Amino acid sequence: RPHVATSRTRTTEHAAPMAVLFVGAGKAAGIRPGDLVGAITGEAGVPGHALGAITITETHSLVEVPAARADSILTALRATKIRGQRVTVRHDRG
Repeated sequence: RPHVATSRTRTTEHAAPMAVLFVGAGKAAGIRPGDLVGAITGEAGVPGHALGAITITETHSLVEVPAARADSILTALRATKIRGQRVTVRHDRG
């Protein structure tokens, strides 16, 4: 059976608005989706099921988070380390 890639996205009509956060670390820094989910759930107290798509490139990562919680997630991630590294976290500029 061929492997089919899936993405965690919101599919309901009444889904909360999402914001995209830029994290200045990616595959080159050893970042995995679980690292980002763990940091957000552990440090910002946001449940993992509330997160949307996570995209990891060689140099950075993008994470969909509930728009209403985006600023508190930014604050929490800026105060912690991900995989032992301080990383830049900001709203994605597109």
